[in-house]
Amino acid sequence: MLTVKDVMQTDVVTVTTDTTARYLARLLADEEISGVPVLDSSGALAGVVSSTDLVRLAADDSSVQLRPTGGSVGVAPMDVDDRDDSEVESDPYGFFLPEDSPFSGQRFLEQWPDSDFDTVTVAELMTPVSFAVEPDTPLAELCQFLVRGRIHRAVVKKNGELIGIVTSADVLRAVADGRMSA
Repeated sequence: MLTVKDVMQTDVVTVTTDTTARYLARLLADEEISGVPVLDSSGALAGVVSSTDLVRLAADDSSVQLRPTGGSVGVAPMDVDDRDDSEVESDPYGFFLPEDSPFSGQRFLEQWPDSDFDTVTVAELMTPVSFAVEPDTPLAELCQFLVRGRIHRAVVKKNGELIGIVTSADVLRAVADGRMSA
């Protein structure tokens, strides 16, 4: 029987309660993850914050613009085969860059004007953690926990200490690998 410890991630990326929403957005994009545990000033687990929280902030924040400053509005889309190299260099979104381009999402994020993303902290966005799973929790029980809570990640604690995180993607990976039976 698979348990949480068999599929959890132990190299956990975390943020602190005073992290800004903009920094969180950069971190999630750079790490290619959708959420992280939040630690308070003493290093204790305070909550969890996700990309959904950032989307909620953007939806509630009328000062967040949906395009970078200086961007062109009303420019007709271009067929990728009709472009030349000068058009690639002026592409602020990186849509026409080759897959092996060193384009960083950070450059794109820094083009956004000041907004609530610069002043709102993770403490204002996060879901406080009042629950955790133990490493020996059976995977089937974890699945029920995720479904009941309508969440995609759970922190893993042992003796009160954060030791990992387990996500719905970790569970799906176990199913796809044939490690989890019905």
